[in-house]
Amino acid sequence: MAVVWFNHLAGIVAVLVLGPLFGGDLDTATVSWGAMAGLSGAFAVVSLYRGFAQSSMAVVSPIAAVGAGVWPALWQIARGDVPGPVVMTGLIIGLVAIWTISSGGHINDSEDVRSGVIYGMLAGLGFGGLLIFLSLGSDSSGIWALLPARVAGSIAVLVVILITGRELIPHRKAVAPSIGAGVLVTLGNGLFVIATTKGSLAVVSVLAAMFPAATVILAWLVLGERLTRQRQLGLVLALVAVGLVAGG
Repeated sequence: MAVVWFNHLAGIVAVLVLGPLFGGDLDTATVSWGAMAGLSGAFAVVSLYRGFAQSSMAVVSPIAAVGAGVWPALWQIARGDVPGPVVMTGLIIGLVAIWTISSGGHINDSEDVRSGVIYGMLAGLGFGGLLIFLSLGSDSSGIWALLPARVAGSIAVLVVILITGRELIPHRKAVAPSIGAGVLVTLGNGLFVIATTKGSLAVVSVLAAMFPAATVILAWLVLGERLTRQRQLGLVLALVAVGLVAGG
C-alpha cells in the first residue's frame, strides 16, 4: 500500500509537469469527474491487492483486466454508441485476448478461488469506473482531469494505510520503481483521456485494457520469462483485434 501511495504522489507531480505540454484546462465538472475517477481507481487497487493476498494472480488479474474493458464498452453502447460489425468483432476478440494473455498459472487447491473471483470483479468494476469517469470530463481538459484523480486517490489510499496501520514509506529499493510506475501510469491514463476525445469509449477502453500484452512482452524481453503457447495465442488474438478495430 505504501508503494501505491507513492505511485499516486508521483502521479500528481507527473500531471503538473506533463499537463502544460498537452495543454487544456480544468473546469468544475472535470474536477468532479476526475475526483470520482481517483476514488474508483483507489477502490480498484485495494480490491486487486486484497484479491492477490487471498487468492491467485492467475484468478484475479484476468477478471480485473476484462472488467476494465467490458464496463466502459457497455456504458458507451448503452448510451447509443454501437460500433459497426467489424469493430464489434474486434472488441469481442480483444476481450478474449485480454483473458487469454492475463490468465494462466497453477491454482493450488488451498487457494480461495471464490474470493479471487469476487475481488477480481470488484477490481474490474473499479478500473472500469476509473475509465468511465475520466471520459466524462471536458474534452478540452487535456490530462488535467488526472490531477483531481490522483489527489483523491492518494487521500483514499492514505486513509486505508492509516486505518490498517500499514507502513507509510515503501522499502528504499522500492521508492524509485514506485515513482517510475506513477509517472508511466499517469502518462497512460492521460493518453486514454485524449483518445476518448478522438474516438469511441467502447473502442478505446478495450484497446487500453490490452495492457497485459505489453506486460507479457516486456517480461519476455527484460526478465527473460518464457512466452507460453497460451500467451502467444493471446498476443496473436490481440493483434487481430487491433487490426479489426482500426480497419473498422
